[in-house]
Amino acid sequence: MIESYLIEGVLSSLFDLLKKKVITTPSDRAKFDFLIKGEDDKKIAIEVKGQNITLKTIHNIENVISNYKDISEFYLITPEKPEPKQLKAFQNVFKDSNTEVHWLGINEYLLNQNLDLELTDDIRNSLLNLQVAALTSKYDLYNKSHIGSDLGYDKLAENLKQNIKNVNQGKIDKSDVRFGLRRQFSDKTISKLDNDSKKISEFLNFGDKYNDAIIILTDIKNFSTLVSASDPEELNELMSKYYTNARELVFKYGGVLDKFIGDAVLAIFNYPEKDKVNYKKATQFCAELILMGENLFGDFQKKLDQEIATGTRVGMASGPIYALNIGKEDFEVTFIGDKINFAARLEKNCIVNGILMSNRFYHKLDDSDSEFIKSFTLSEIKIDPKDAKGQIGVTTAWQVEKDQMEIIIE
Repeated sequence: MIESYLIEGVLSSLFDLLKKKVITTPSDRAKFDFLIKGEDDKKIAIEVKGQNITLKTIHNIENVISNYKDISEFYLITPEKPEPKQLKAFQNVFKDSNTEVHWLGINEYLLNQNLDLELTDDIRNSLLNLQVAALTSKYDLYNKSHIGSDLGYDKLAENLKQNIKNVNQGKIDKSDVRFGLRRQFSDKTISKLDNDSKKISEFLNFGDKYNDAIIILTDIKNFSTLVSASDPEELNELMSKYYTNARELVFKYGGVLDKFIGDAVLAIFNYPEKDKVNYKKATQFCAELILMGENLFGDFQKKLDQEIATGTRVGMASGPIYALNIGKEDFEVTFIGDKINFAARLEKNCIVNGILMSNRFYHKLDDSDSEFIKSFTLSEIKIDPKDAKGQIGVTTAWQVEKDQMEIIIE
């Protein structure tokens, strides 16, 4: 069976490459796997699922769509075409909908995109080849001045088709070590790398002290209680969306995803290259993650019998870290250092749906963009050593409350 995450990865690469993907508000981000613009800027929503779609899942999708007035089309995409019985149930649920709906197999969907692409009978391998071609084309976008963002859809699609031929003919190395890094790094960062393990190790500063990193650790309040009160299928869908969107937000703002630890997100900014603008971007990432989580978990609460107080808490610190490669065949980066533990202490002392900045990060942000930090409100707090394990004295930190998040991301 083809994994749904593989289809999501392929579509994400295609939409990014062809400039079709559009994310609007954090609320939209929490509702669908993709929102793209069609003709006349009409909004098209897309959900990717496994083949075994239940009637309950279809009703859940219909409920989400019914709350949107500006979605002209919706696509449910699965590895294979639905069986006639499944399609009939799907159409029956949406019979009174004002949105045009489709349930297609991935091959059908690709054929409908005017890309002149058709997967072979070995669909899984064909999808992998397509993803390699799309990733290679995206790296070209960043590296070659003659393939710029001003190129139209047709030129970009032509470049993609040529790269698919190159993959099939063995002209593009599918074992390119850079492809493994896409789980943690944005395409813009990966495009700067050569397919050379030694050069990559040097660029990523493995084993050496790296100063002025920005460390962000987030956590969801009462997550274990939320798990115990949830339907397993719906919880799985919820967290799949949360992880996918959190990863995209890390990349959107130029960060590196270290890992997901249960419901926690550990992300590193201002690495592997330093830039003063990264202090602002890291703050905006935190704000948008909070808003995305608020919408996602807010909607999920409506499906539960009991009220569970939940929300995102964010700790931000700045300082030295060490980057390590723990991968075997592919690169896999992880980070260690006292400042990661410090970010965790800040997160534990943060209010729900708020950001708690270390004093050092606050002043770095102020130095890098004083006008930005003046645009929103912070309050200075003091944390007793007993509430910040590992800290000898009183800790100074800066609290940002929920009502400032929209201001931060504007």
